[in-house]
Amino acid sequence: MAFHNHRIAAGGIIINYRKILLVRYRDGESTYLVAPGGAIEDGESLACAAQREVKEETGVMCKAKWPVMIDNLKTSRYQMVKIWYLCDYIGGDPSLTPDAEKEGIIEIGWYSDEDLHTETVFPEIIQSMKIDALSKLQNGIIDSGVRTAHW
Repeated sequence: MAFHNHRIAAGGIIINYRKILLVRYRDGESTYLVAPGGAIEDGESLACAAQREVKEETGVMCKAKWPVMIDNLKTSRYQMVKIWYLCDYIGGDPSLTPDAEKEGIIEIGWYSDEDLHTETVFPEIIQSMKIDALSKLQNGIIDSGVRTAHW
């Protein structure tokens, strides 16, 4: 399948007191959790896009430290490359913002590894590495290759 539409995006992985900030989407009868993020705006840096998207979707302020993962997704509408940044929590309480509601987010919160045991979570490194190890990630970027998303 040839893709003519491409999207560049950034997301924030924010960890505070051994919990990670995630947003929940509905997918038919089930739901899934994902770290906040979205498309960059014209002229915007990836780090600034990650910070802006986190604030828009959750009301939480953060500071992007460094990229930790490249996500390359093929969807039914486009192919998207998303750079995930490990971010410092600056402040704010998670809340369902108007931007979040427009995007279809149904819940926002802080989750521990135990909370995520039975959940579907993206990016996958949140569950495979666990929150504590992810919070200490400093060297290198994980490139998980191209994966197909069913949305």
